[in-house]
Amino acid sequence: MKRNLLIALVVIAFLSLVLFGFKTFISSINNQRDCEFANIDNIEMNVGINIPSIESSDCNYDEAKKEKSVYFKFDDEVNIKEYCITNKFSKLLTTNLEVYLDLNYIGNSFPLKEGTDNFYFKKETRYSNNFHAILNADTKELWIVISFKD
Repeated sequence: MKRNLLIALVVIAFLSLVLFGFKTFISSINNQRDCEFANIDNIEMNVGINIPSIESSDCNYDEAKKEKSVYFKFDDEVNIKEYCITNKFSKLLTTNLEVYLDLNYIGNSFPLKEGTDNFYFKKETRYSNNFHAILNADTKELWIVISFKD
């Protein structure tokens, strides 16, 4: 009986350590600000947008502003219509445009230099950040600017 109790306690202690370690690892990814460690996972966790397979990316974190700017060029195989629906992007209209003009974009080019044709957006205020995302459905490019609150 004592042996079974000891085995049960050891198993519970081991599982507790594993769960604590996993929670700590996930928290470290979520709290990561720079562009080096687990950048795509960090962005997915902080903005709730899935990042599919990509051709290229660029990233910058401005510590003074507490702002992370990222750019992704998706692979050609990405179904952009399905992607917009799944990630709840909305069509960008000129009435929404003013908010997006002053953001610090990084990457291939300024996304809105030629108007809003076939552009989609998503913005949200979350407990730890505010973010704005712009997607060019023609070129399969995504820009995200995350402003952290702390």
